[in-house]
Amino acid sequence: MEWSRILDPAILGLLIPVVALLVGGAIAITKMVTKHQERLAMIERGINPDAPHHP
Repeated sequence: MEWSRILDPAILGLLIPVVALLVGGAIAITKMVTKHQERLAMIERGINPDAPHHP
């Protein structure tokens, strides 16, 4: 594989948005999984995660 072909502006013009979408999707999925795990941990501890929070 030649790096000069990958670094061609036409290829980079397509590659950068695709990589950005993949990274953004991975971040979104990670955030959803983390929130779900936090919610399950609250339920296991007997805390209602849907209860309104009082400051």
